[in-house]
Amino acid sequence: MLKIVSFALAALLASPSLFADDAASIPLWKNGEAGIAVYRIPAICTAPNGDIVAACDARKNNGGDLNVFQPINISIRRSTDDGKTWSEPVNSWTWPWNDQEKWAGSDPSFIVDKEEGKIFLFYNVWKWENTENWNKNVYRFFVQESSDNGATWSKPREISQDIAFAGWNFGKARDNGGFIFISSGSGIQTKDGTLLHTIVHVNDGNALFGSTDHGKTWKAIGKPVKNGDECKVVELSDGTWMINSRWRGGGRQIHLSKDRGETWSSHYDSTLADPQCNAQIMRYGKVLLFSNCNSPTRRANLYVRASLDDGKTWGKGFCVQPMGAAYSDMTILASGDIGVLYEGAGYAAINFVVVPRAKVVEEFFK
Repeated sequence: MLKIVSFALAALLASPSLFADDAASIPLWKNGEAGIAVYRIPAICTAPNGDIVAACDARKNNGGDLNVFQPINISIRRSTDDGKTWSEPVNSWTWPWNDQEKWAGSDPSFIVDKEEGKIFLFYNVWKWENTENWNKNVYRFFVQESSDNGATWSKPREISQDIAFAGWNFGKARDNGGFIFISSGSGIQTKDGTLLHTIVHVNDGNALFGSTDHGKTWKAIGKPVKNGDECKVVELSDGTWMINSRWRGGGRQIHLSKDRGETWSSHYDSTLADPQCNAQIMRYGKVLLFSNCNSPTRRANLYVRASLDDGKTWGKGFCVQPMGAAYSDMTILASGDIGVLYEGAGYAAINFVVVPRAKVVEEFFK
């Protein structure tokens, strides 16, 4: 029976498209709403009780990243009915922006601790202490947590030095090698309960940080690996940790570790076409799912693809949005379907869409 199911699934994965190209989506944030010029950088998770929690940057004045002088807060919306309806947006925390202090927070990401029933929200923060030369400012890293499925959040807690790696210029300005940040999107909880996430040193590589005590403390894990940008981590079926990273050349950079990040083997995957854009990789039962802009050059053609062999090969997948798209994140809904949150054409909105589980072969998950 297993051979028959596997053969059928492999055949379907090889088909040109498993999903309608006109998949209906819901815009959760649209530029100009609530006095916010641009919403960017999606993150999504399924809370321990099955609610959906979505987040993004609320960039007050323009679409510029954290290094652009402007207020940025993390906007949160929640759904209690598998994404049919959503709460009004609220900030997880409103950073001060006045004559005395100017802070901005960006690049949200979630980890769900299923064992403790908590959600952790991470993001990168700048305190604008030098407004004349933004390169002189320093990236800092904060975490908030929720014990009520994303309804309320704790006060932000700084973990900048807790997750610092030797040899990386943590606490240094950008123009002094300090362009280091936590990847947006989602981290994971491994089989042994470890909470695990990725961090990027631009033009240098990737590394992991996490917690082995359910978020009481956070620390650097393993050793950094060269060549990588915004990335995600996933645990393979044999316990190997995989980092899947945006990189140059129209494909993805892959790093593998069998010893919890102490040593790495790396290769370039040209079969995963990518235009140097943040993507998402995650496990769903025995299958890996991967969402990204399926193009070597254009931020468009958003696809979700599946792998039956821990990412060695990938099906052709199905199209979520054939037109403009950019960053994406995914979560498994309480229904078993797949929720995708993504940036739409021209970064004009952040959209949510449900991918029916049947499109990834229903019987495989029984």
